[in-house]
Parts: sequence; structure tokens; C-alpha cells
Amino acid sequence: MCRIIKFLFIPVVLLGTKYAGEFQELGVGGRALAMGGTGVAQSVEPSAIYFNPAGSFFVPRGVLIMHAENFAGIVKNEFGSVVLSKGNMALGFGVQYVSVSGIKLTTLPDTTSSPGNDNQPIPYDTVGTSDMILYINGARGNEKIAYGANIKVFYRNLSVMSGFGGGLDVGLRYNLEYLKIGLAVRDFILSPIMWDNGSRETILPKLLFGCATVIPLRKINSVVTLECDFVKALDISGFDFNAGLEYAFKNLIFGRIGIDRGNFTLGIGLFYKRFRFDYAFVTHSWLDNSNKFSAGLQF
Repeated sequence: MCRIIKFLFIPVVLLGTKYAGEFQELGVGGRALAMGGTGVAQSVEPSAIYFNPAGSFFVPRGVLIMHAENFAGIVKNEFGSVVLSKGNMALGFGVQYVSVSGIKLTTLPDTTSSPGNDNQPIPYDTVGTSDMILYINGARGNEKIAYGANIKVFYRNLSVMSGFGGGLDVGLRYNLEYLKIGLAVRDFILSPIMWDNGSRETILPKLLFGCATVIPLRKINSVVTLECDFVKALDISGFDFNAGLEYAFKNLIFGRIGIDRGNFTLGIGLFYKRFRFDYAFVTHSWLDNSNKFSAGLQF
């Protein structure tokens, strides 16, 4: 099976641009990010459309907003989504905005010479970059199995140039009483980015597989959720591994821990009546830590 998948995607890999889609990879939702960035196999909120397009079918109607201060605030990540479900269908919409400000542009006093002690770079301007992603999601299914897709539109502004693009995500979800399985392909169709300087990049697909178990502990009014996700970029050998655990007491108070590509994560959550609040703390090996906050409403 792996050989078949590799064969089908070989033409895509040859045409793709390495790392072109990294602006999509910061993740969304305080709950999922506290659980190691997992969410391919199970979800309870509208952030599901980001992790697996089929996930919107299994979450209640609702809205979610998120603000994230990544790497001690260097990178801001905003996200908002809504899921509207009825019968055997669900529709979802989401917007993600990633921005970096305060980037210094420098020049040399003597541009004809190399940098050195007598010719040190000096800043002459400060700029910022931004990326916006629009998600339009649809899913169909029943209580056991669902499939879905995201249509995505990108706008990227790197200050020195800007560009538009788009892509398609697809996914499957299968639910048993205590076991949930998810499969998704991000940028299933080669996703182009057309820059205003005439150049073009293409985003390579990523394969995502998740497996989760939900264990009720009825004697103490608790539920434990465990998930492991495997993420395979087609242009890089090996794969990324994410894992997370959530402990829920009376579906009111939540504690979470996880591992996101080797980085430790933890967080807390509160769900009262139809309102939820979630916080995630994410460590990084080479950069400062990130803080992520999300809030939601079911209706």
C-alpha cells in the first residue's frame, strides 16, 4: 500500500516546492495544541476542519476563535471558525491569519564593500509579513464514518512581494465506541502560489494518520482521551509524531499534556453550559515558548 501511495505522488513531489506550505503548520485550537497538536482522529470543536476535513461532521454546531503568541510573541496566529451541521451533512468556514512584525531591513554604509568592523549593517526600515488562509469545509457521513474536504484560498504578503494561491484538503473519519481513526491529506491537489514578481511555487501534499481512544471512567465522572498522529511530508524522509492525553472531569474541567514533534505541550480547559475556554503552552527546542488561547460557543 505504501508503495502504491508513493508511486501516485511521485509526479507531485517532482513538481513541488520544498517548505512552500510551512505557513499553514502552526496549528489551531487551544485543546488540540495542548494535546501535542493532535486532532486527525478525534475532535470536539470547530478547529476540527483544520486537522481533518471530515471531523466537522462529528462536532456540535458552534464557533471558535483563537489567539496565539508563538515564540514569545514573534509570530501571531489568529484563527476563527464555525461549523453548521444538520442531518448527514456539515458545513464549516474558517479564517487563519499569521503575521510577523518588526522585521528590520538593513544596508551597509559602503555597499561596494563586504560587511566588517568598519562596515557594519545599519537598519533603514521596519516591515512585516502576513499570511491569510480561508477554509470552506464540507462533510457527509453517519454515526460511524464520515468524509470531507476543505477548499482553501491563500493570500501571502512578504513585504517585498505578495501572492495568491489555493488548495484542497481531504479526509476520512471512522468511529467505534472506544476507538477513532482518521486519515487526511493536506494539499491533496498540488497547491500553487502565484507571486506578483512572476514566480510560482507549489505546496506538496502531507499525509496524516491518527488513532485515538476515549476511555470513560464512570465511577469518578471522568473521561480519558488519548491520541497519536503520524504526519508524513512527501519530500522528507521519515515522519513527524504527535501524541496527546486529555483528562476530563465531569465534562467541566480538563487537563492536557502532549508531545508535538519532540516538543512538550500542556494546557487546561473549562467547559460550562455552552461556553468553552482552552489554553495551551508549547515548548520549542531552539526558540522561545508559545502561548495559545481559544474560546468557543455551542449553539
